[in-house]
Amino acid sequence: MKEKSAVLILEGPWNIYDGDINRSSVEPFFEGMAKQFDNVEILHSRFYDVHSFRLAFAALIEHNYQNAIVYVAGHGDGHRVGGAKIIDILVECSVDSVRANITGVLLGSCFSAGTAKNSQADVINAMIQESNIAWVAAYDCRAYWQASTMVDMSIISTMLHAEEEDFQTRESINHLLAQGIECFSPTFVLGDNGDEEEPVSMAEGISFFTQPRGQGHRAKCVTLDVWDEWVELQVN
Repeated sequence: MKEKSAVLILEGPWNIYDGDINRSSVEPFFEGMAKQFDNVEILHSRFYDVHSFRLAFAALIEHNYQNAIVYVAGHGDGHRVGGAKIIDILVECSVDSVRANITGVLLGSCFSAGTAKNSQADVINAMIQESNIAWVAAYDCRAYWQASTMVDMSIISTMLHAEEEDFQTRESINHLLAQGIECFSPTFVLGDNGDEEEPVSMAEGISFFTQPRGQGHRAKCVTLDVWDEWVELQVN
């Protein structure tokens, strides 16, 4: 397993429509993505609260991979993804990040980076500090399901093939994250702001956090830097 990369998907129920009892899932999208690679595995489990999240997470990290990315998908409210608090999710990921070779976490839910009144940026930075986690992506809006799933898949597809040397500098991590979103317009409507349902663009609706390897490097929000890298990847 060591020479392979893996996406560890922990997914809460979506209930997108009446009768949607664990039917809607991001898993088929990622299974399709993985078929283009011979060294990527997709592991999937459901969770409903923090207890079931911990059980599912423990099961998914039993095997050791060269590069493991944790993808937590489910409804969010700015405090939780599915039935688990964001802080509890990140604690689990951070504590076992070295043993499980977890290099990145994508919180695929509405407001997983917080709301306008309650940012989760400080929580995210604090929770990944001094862990093996080099990057986190999270949403600042009520993200539309299909659009955000496509964004998630693109970011993860890129970051799966990052090498350890890519995590040595903040610039190199930012560049990889920019490659993950290079096919998306910063002005396309990624979601809305919630109650008022005012549209939110891609540039305003997703946040990135990075933590390079080595002593003295701290986790911080790098969203603007990633978009600067995005500009460099476009054809003039």
